[in-house]
Amino acid sequence: MRVSKRKILSNRLFYPKFYLPLILIILLLVFPLLIRNPFYQDILVMTFLFAALAEAWNLTGGFAGQASLGHTAFFGIGAYTSSILYLNFGFSPWLGMLAGGGLAVLIAVVIGYPCFKLKSHFFVIATISIGEVLRRVTSYWAGLTGGGKGLLIPFKPEIGSFIFRDKTPYIYIALTLMLISILITYIIRKSRLGFYLISLRENQDAAESLGINTSRCKLIAFVISAFFTGIGGTFYAQYLLFIDPTSVFSLSFSIQLVLLSIIGGLGTIIGPIIGSFILTPLDSLLRGWFGGLTGFNFVVYAIILIIAVIYFPQGIMRWLDVGYKLVLKKLPGTKVPSKVSNVSLPINTFKITGLDRDKGSNILEVKGLHKNFKGLVAVKEVSFEVKKGEILGLIGPNGAGKTTIFNLITGFLLPDSGTVKFKGETITGLRPPHKICVKHIGRTFQLVKPFSKMTVLENVMIGAFSQSKKTTEVRERSKRILSFIGLLDHQDSLAANLTIADRKRLELGRALATHPELLLLDETMAGLNPKETEDIIELIRKIHEQGITLFIIEHVMKAIMSLSDRIVVLNYGEKINEGTPAEVSKNKKVIDAYLGEEYRA
Repeated sequence: MRVSKRKILSNRLFYPKFYLPLILIILLLVFPLLIRNPFYQDILVMTFLFAALAEAWNLTGGFAGQASLGHTAFFGIGAYTSSILYLNFGFSPWLGMLAGGGLAVLIAVVIGYPCFKLKSHFFVIATISIGEVLRRVTSYWAGLTGGGKGLLIPFKPEIGSFIFRDKTPYIYIALTLMLISILITYIIRKSRLGFYLISLRENQDAAESLGINTSRCKLIAFVISAFFTGIGGTFYAQYLLFIDPTSVFSLSFSIQLVLLSIIGGLGTIIGPIIGSFILTPLDSLLRGWFGGLTGFNFVVYAIILIIAVIYFPQGIMRWLDVGYKLVLKKLPGTKVPSKVSNVSLPINTFKITGLDRDKGSNILEVKGLHKNFKGLVAVKEVSFEVKKGEILGLIGPNGAGKTTIFNLITGFLLPDSGTVKFKGETITGLRPPHKICVKHIGRTFQLVKPFSKMTVLENVMIGAFSQSKKTTEVRERSKRILSFIGLLDHQDSLAANLTIADRKRLELGRALATHPELLLLDETMAGLNPKETEDIIELIRKIHEQGITLFIIEHVMKAIMSLSDRIVVLNYGEKINEGTPAEVSKNKKVIDAYLGEEYRA
């Protein structure tokens, strides 16, 4: 039965997920009017400001998984840009705020691309150095920045100069910055970019294999984060009316943003806000209460942080989310009629259209492929072809170079020599791997790489986004694929909670979502029991029936012999045989190197 749009909208107005946030916003707007003590007003300003800044940092450090400790650079750029323009040229700080954010974006683009080539702690160290370099530059460039003495902004209260006699306007400006940062984060999280950022945080290789330009996604998040951090720097300068290199280019500032996000809930929309609402007032109050005991406030603060990390390792938001959902279930209006989809989900059918199903011609050609790893020959002058519509098996003992060949074909490794052609086009050394995926070459991995903290449906949607930008269309297509691979009932489960067999199904479905013409399967049946192996074999046959050419690495001989049209055999990186399963199984070299005499018997 269809439900009218008007009725759905009417019910949603009374839906807790809609009216609870609205109530919170109203409370936030009213609460500052009740606070008249300047000390508590200052706490409120800093709470809102650091909530906005932590939310901005969370785009890079939480969603994209790039832990930056150099955001103080963008904060300082925003503060100095607006202050210099105001003091030297009379520019309004309102315009200086945009100029500071713009300059922060420019610096983020310049430093972001090379820094994102670094991983782990190397990236963190690089970002720290950026903030330190800018601190030293502003310290020595005294003619423009005031050097170590800093810049003092004269107190001339007026709206145009962004200076007010009362703290209340600052409270509402900081609150506005916080609400805007939440809105932007929410929009990004629900968009294709949000899905991409979380997937590359979970596993960058898997994300690249699904057609995601991870460098570009990280840079976009970095730029947006830098812009809002720069704006926050301008606000800070106009609020305190004094800045110096030590205060705005401080490493402790970046560390504070990290702590707020981690304590609140890294990679969540509201987590950094919760972190700021708890830790920012706490820091100010501890300094007020223990001001006479130098450093004692830091001891108390540290103890509280340790307790929070031990008992809330995933952030306070994860714990609050459980209680929030329990409350929602008990509130009236929780159940909302949903719009019935016009697209029916067939139970066991999934069609891949637009593929060239002509068999016989070569879809993949590998000639003279060679790869050394510091003197170790992993692949030695290997040549073979994969024909359209066939299933080609690749077997050999461990260390024979099978996965290396997959990595060379899909752009995860560069060959030392040799060529790879797909549908007549040379793709040798085409990198990064997302450029291979858009050619309609998909793959799975020897060790399954699910996006563990995303749902099963979201995992498949990541792959489907390579074919469409429309979230609704992507969701429907992903559900069809889940129906096809037998995981539709688990669509709302976290991938981390799946069995190993279902994770392998999920990885197959995720690769299918990219619309591959050639699909490379790397030991899809490894670690499965006989019943699970039979199920995967049946699924692979169903995939092949859709017109997809398959190139399979497998150690389960029953599977590879029954599935393959032809088999290529490797040993110590060299091709020692190629032929039908019957021919390969009788070859003496293959028996000696891999199958063993028991197989001959």
